[in-house]
Amino acid sequence: MRIIGRKKERALLEHCARTKKSELICVYGRRRVGKTFLVEQMFSEAFAFQATGVESGNTRDQLKAFHQRLRAYGDRTRAIPANWFEAFARLENILRSENVITSPYGKKIIFLDEFPWFATPRSDFLMAFGEFWNRYASAKGDICLIACGSATSWIIGNMIEATGTLYDRVTCQIYIHPFTLRETEQFFQDREFGWSRKQIAQCQMIFGGLPYFFDLLNQNESLIWNIDTLCFQKNALLQRESSRLLEATLKKSDVYPAILSLLAKHEYGLERDACKKQLQLADGTFSRAVSDLEKCGYIMQIQEMHRKNHPYRLRLIDPFLLFHFQFLSSEGTHHVQSFFTFSQSAGNYTNWRGHAFENLCLYHIPEIKRALGISGVEVKAYPWVSERKSGGAQIDLVLERADQLINLCEIKFTDTPFKMDATYEQSLLHKISVYQEETKTTKPIRLVLISAEGLAGTAYTEKISGVITLNDIFDM
Repeated sequence: MRIIGRKKERALLEHCARTKKSELICVYGRRRVGKTFLVEQMFSEAFAFQATGVESGNTRDQLKAFHQRLRAYGDRTRAIPANWFEAFARLENILRSENVITSPYGKKIIFLDEFPWFATPRSDFLMAFGEFWNRYASAKGDICLIACGSATSWIIGNMIEATGTLYDRVTCQIYIHPFTLRETEQFFQDREFGWSRKQIAQCQMIFGGLPYFFDLLNQNESLIWNIDTLCFQKNALLQRESSRLLEATLKKSDVYPAILSLLAKHEYGLERDACKKQLQLADGTFSRAVSDLEKCGYIMQIQEMHRKNHPYRLRLIDPFLLFHFQFLSSEGTHHVQSFFTFSQSAGNYTNWRGHAFENLCLYHIPEIKRALGISGVEVKAYPWVSERKSGGAQIDLVLERADQLINLCEIKFTDTPFKMDATYEQSLLHKISVYQEETKTTKPIRLVLISAEGLAGTAYTEKISGVITLNDIFDM
């Protein structure tokens, strides 16, 4: 099975495998994004040692599993290691042996998957690992150690931004992003689905760019049939996936789902202070949870610089979590028994699909910039909501450009080319006026239409400076 995309990530791993020094690599990203698959496809025949942490296991469970892997790679000690210092000492013996497996470039590649799971509470794992790396592995010059994990905030806090024995020891960090629309299309072409780009986009609006979910789809059935089978039928495979996702990537806490559930009810986001107040959470607890969720890529924080005290607005942007808390949660905003039934409700379905496409565009800012011809321009990209109680406005996407121009983007997902009329033109002019008044900007503003099927005709389109289609977002 070939690797789809991941060119930059593969190049970094290949580079680390070729260098003349030891490398400590962190590969991280959300659950189901394909981290393990990438590493195993590149190096599976060249692992000097490979072990995987045990989900929800205690220290004894972790050491027992590690012991089995040590024996698989040649260690003959019968007893389970008493602690992690002994476990890494035995790993060191394997690496020193004449029979140790080396890569074509002479490196000894160690792959520790689900790395955070090894570090159970009150265990000596991190201390022993730091001692192993600092004393032996880094000094040898021929070690390539890949620490992989879904617990993004843990990886960042304990490895990349570590302040103890692992301070400044990580030599390469690789964040595995969900697939772009183009990569998803390549995946479906490889599996011979034959789906249109619009179907692929709608698939990604629900499942995100996660290869694991795509592998579950039946190419002989429709998208809606697959959604109902995987999410809505009794005991459907993905009904509890969001709980497993949060438990695998964050420490177990009711705070995370509470924040996500609340944000799912506010399609344009919710002010940070209002979110904290509604949930009645302490400052420290709330701040840590928001930071963790942002590091995992589940939410985004938008600082509203035009407002007094520059408040933050929180928005849930992870497609699958958003879908779960809107449709599958008992507190969801859409109470439906099947997605097919929901899709027959024209108003509700059209409204949901429009907001889901706006969310999808937030994941494809580089593609939108490229379509506008501004790939080399630094851009701040964010949705914008007026603070007016009445007569306000909401802008789907603002591109505040470093070349002193602002693009206000109107986003539409329709089945036919979008047709402007006089009423809609006045609505767009009103949005510009409100944005200028509230932000006090003096920069020139240009309207951009991001429309899945493009724009119909030329009537009332004088204010539209550019049109981006779904094909533009797919194409590289």
